[in-house]
Amino acid sequence: MAHLNRPKGKLLRAVLPNLEGEHDLELFSGTRPVDKKCKHNKLPGKPDGRRMRQSEYSILMSTKQAMKRYYGILEKPFKRAYLHAAKKQGSTADNLLITLETRLDNIVYRSGFASTRAEAKQIVSHAHVQVNGKKTTVSSYRVMKGDVITLAPHAKKHARVAAAIALAKQKEEVSWLEVDHDTYTSKMAAEPTLDALNNLFKVNHVIELYSK
Repeated sequence: MAHLNRPKGKLLRAVLPNLEGEHDLELFSGTRPVDKKCKHNKLPGKPDGRRMRQSEYSILMSTKQAMKRYYGILEKPFKRAYLHAAKKQGSTADNLLITLETRLDNIVYRSGFASTRAEAKQIVSHAHVQVNGKKTTVSSYRVMKGDVITLAPHAKKHARVAAAIALAKQKEEVSWLEVDHDTYTSKMAAEPTLDALNNLFKVNHVIELYSK
């Protein structure tokens, strides 16, 4: 399984100016403030935060990079998600977000069983997750409405899972998931809501970039 091995702080700082508002891209667990981990308000390698004037192409590319880093995936799986979204009826931008949100690793993270998406990927790849009672190690597995995600018995005793659940209980619940932390189960009860994501990302930049 491929990984994004660059420091999270640098990944964040490179794309931050092109996000809507301030955001940490959920790259960190939240146990400590982001400003304690990296100088997220300053550009890497740039004195006083100065940046060269961006071209139209670089702005489009930056949006794609921000989305890839948010979901913790590389170019090939991101391009596959776009192609899948483009084939479906309706808004390609919304279809792309739904495709990314319904990845198994993202569902595990949204359910609070992992403190970051990187940790969620590791939980899935180590066979700690079951979908409708069947084990899967594929992070990109597409969860469908009505599917039930359960942690395997041996994963329920992990201290990292307990820590992630404790953090999740301090956050706002995800409206389209029915999560029971006592039984370590999560059900996708509805299609993902996209308002917050559309406010964060200019997804049409990605559609325009791939359409060129």
